[in-house]
Amino acid sequence: MRRLVPVAALAALLFMAACEPDAPPQLHDVTITGVLDERFTYVYGEPRSFRLEGEEVTFGPADPSARRAPLAVTGALWVDGRPFLQAPAEPRQAPADVRRIPLTTDVMVRTEAATRALLYFDGNLWFVLGEDDQARLEQRVTPRPRSARLRGLGELTVAEADVIADYLERLGDSLVVAVLSGDDVPRRSIDGLAEYRSTALHVQRGLPTDESAFRPAPRTLQWEVVASGQQAVGIARPSFRLVRDEAELRSLWNQLHGASLNVPPLPRADFARETLLVVMMGERPSGGYRVEVQNVSLDGGDLFVDLRFVEPAPDAVTTAALTSPWAVVRVLRGGIDAAWFRDPVDDRLFAVARRND
Repeated sequence: MRRLVPVAALAALLFMAACEPDAPPQLHDVTITGVLDERFTYVYGEPRSFRLEGEEVTFGPADPSARRAPLAVTGALWVDGRPFLQAPAEPRQAPADVRRIPLTTDVMVRTEAATRALLYFDGNLWFVLGEDDQARLEQRVTPRPRSARLRGLGELTVAEADVIADYLERLGDSLVVAVLSGDDVPRRSIDGLAEYRSTALHVQRGLPTDESAFRPAPRTLQWEVVASGQQAVGIARPSFRLVRDEAELRSLWNQLHGASLNVPPLPRADFARETLLVVMMGERPSGGYRVEVQNVSLDGGDLFVDLRFVEPAPDAVTTAALTSPWAVVRVLRGGIDAAWFRDPVDDRLFAVARRND
């Protein structure tokens, strides 16, 4: 007589088979010190049971009904019913001391240990301060924009880098993020893995000012707003341009007046003696928005443009139509290779426009 296997027993056999695949798991450690002193362990591969440092753990699929936890990575297996393993990490001294230099967007960097990368987040944008720096360096640094945030740093996957960057950005503060290197990256020896990665980050919260690095105020230049408007075409987000020649100016001018029936004459410019800058605010839901340029100064060989994106007052009467405000600025100074756009209230950097971009 043929014996039938109960459904529950069959399900258990299938689960056990799923938990014992041939392919070993992949394990990634991410250690974050400073704002946190924790190690996060992410596991990838097929569901299974595994002996990890003397303890039996179960790697399984994510619970789709569970609330998404901060720092949980899509695609990682859950470990004993959690999106990752978390353990305390040894606190450490900051590998670099980063301080703001008054009256500029530059910073002073003093390294105590070697780092693979040193980044700065100003609460809005990411910047590079250094790459593969050795210990005991002291240097003045001009932050360089970094659109990739934490991608490509350490041994992070793209998903891990984005999740950690999202978490840090939600802290709502300026940050200095050091990617550690060499012996400063904690590593474990675990048998039976297909892959092991380890990345260590130290995050400094806030950016103090280095008064000892003070230097005279930047030189104020002659400048004027030669044109402004409300109806640029095809500009969804804020954009900042350093105009290189008349052909580029003509192209931008047509874009700024793309909604007009009659395009005004092109502003005259002597590109050997003058620099033209174009600031575009991006699409806005109504009228009443405008670009307000407050000052332009020269520091070293770069321009620093203080500007505000002005919004309508809550009780202001404005048009309900979409607008896209802009301004064109003429500066009586030629040979400029970079223009830095910043908020004059808190020195927050909007962007940098370079001649070779």
